[in-house]
Amino acid sequence: MGEVRGSGRRVVDHDDASARMAKWLAGDRLACVLHLGDGTIAYHLADQGHEVVVAGDDVRSRRHRDVLYVRASGDRLPFAESSFDAVVAPHLSEAPTALADIARVLRPGGVVSTIERSHDDSLPWVRRLREIVGEPGHAERPAIDSLGGTGLFGEIESTDLAQWQTLDLAGLLRLASEIGRQPVSEATLARVKDAFSEVTPHTGHLRLRHRTRCLRATVLKTDEPSAPPPAETLLFDLR
Repeated sequence: MGEVRGSGRRVVDHDDASARMAKWLAGDRLACVLHLGDGTIAYHLADQGHEVVVAGDDVRSRRHRDVLYVRASGDRLPFAESSFDAVVAPHLSEAPTALADIARVLRPGGVVSTIERSHDDSLPWVRRLREIVGEPGHAERPAIDSLGGTGLFGEIESTDLAQWQTLDLAGLLRLASEIGRQPVSEATLARVKDAFSEVTPHTGHLRLRHRTRCLRATVLKTDEPSAPPPAETLLFDLR
């Protein structure tokens, strides 16, 4: 397992946290970044001046004018080797083939980064939410173990942020879909809606405290001849 070098914990508001997190995940210089999945961190990266490509099976439309979109699915990334300075994978796959492919598309000295979150179960409404949606069917392998066990990446760095986030109904439903026993049914989400109405009759929102741990590691590789790019890449350019 790789060694972890910690850089402390900060308590920040959610409005600032995503931007700070994005800056740390991509490294300390402007880079060509591959973001796996369509998410807000990708847009913070673009606003910070990085060249950003979003790839995933959830790519449906153009949401940021400075981001390039690629429809992709499976463990094989549709890019030539050594194409990116950084790969940000908010939900890191445990599959060795997926991690090997991330290493393949990284340039020598490039970084892979990911996020792990845990929620404050001391809040009564969080405990009630977990009772409604149930626990996931299996515990995911910690990202540090997944990265450290491949031999493809070097020392693992980490930084922690303790955040407060305001959730409206849409945000609560997204949270329920992420943390519940998969797949989360429409009937279960209907119960979540009822609980939200009961708990927030006046405010219309909930406050959630969660701990976010960011991890990053440098790929271990040297310059090698580039392979031809894979075919059948679906590119979205909606300008």
